[in-house]
Amino acid sequence: MKPTIIFLLSIILLFSLPAYSVKKDTRLILEQLQKLEETVKSLDEKVTTISTETSSMYNKLKLIEDRVNAMARNQADAGQNKEKLLLNLQFIKEEIDELKNGINKVHDKIVSLPRSIGPTNDTSAGDSSQDTTATVQSPETIYYTAYSDYIKKNYQLAIEGFKQFIKLFPSNGLADNSLYWVGECYYSQKMYQEAVTTFTQLTSNYADGDKIPDAILKKGFALIEMGKQSDGISVLKELISRFPLSEEASLGQQKIREVMD
Repeated sequence: MKPTIIFLLSIILLFSLPAYSVKKDTRLILEQLQKLEETVKSLDEKVTTISTETSSMYNKLKLIEDRVNAMARNQADAGQNKEKLLLNLQFIKEEIDELKNGINKVHDKIVSLPRSIGPTNDTSAGDSSQDTTATVQSPETIYYTAYSDYIKKNYQLAIEGFKQFIKLFPSNGLADNSLYWVGECYYSQKMYQEAVTTFTQLTSNYADGDKIPDAILKKGFALIEMGKQSDGISVLKELISRFPLSEEASLGQQKIREVMD
């Protein structure tokens, strides 16, 4: 099916881009889009009486896929900055949430249909209902609520949300992201000591995580902002030594030159 081919191409294109600090967030959004597409297909196959509504959902999903493709092209062709990418991802997430709500409404209609039209197995209907509840209460929902607060500069709410995520889902793949954004919240408020403590905790607790280069970079920046230039430069040199080919190492070198000039 053509939408599926477009969707797969957008995944390949996005994953061929440089590794920004949002790569797991991007991957999660793409996975959600894939799940939504599969869910809408299933609904369309089961209930012909709601074909108009499912068709509308397909159209919305197609628009989101087109936006993901556009983001990928802009980032590849024009070097789209990280802040703009984060905002675009947040807008897409909000559109996905609206699409989820529409799917939940369609699901409710299916459950309320007569047995001869609706699902043929009560257990299956029950499982589907449980899946919907699980989606609403999923780790991703908690994570993106906090992430939305960060984008909107509601830093205290974001910190509370990310800390709640870490407490509830310490082994989740986004736990290191959550701790990183806690540090970013502190950094954005010029609470540099708290930021340093958080980034140090991240490098200790998630030594194999993909947020390590970002955390070391911002730790170095925070130390320099605190007036501890020697310590900050040492941290940035550690970053360059450990991850010499990373974008963060390049930014670290640039910062060292600025401080030394």
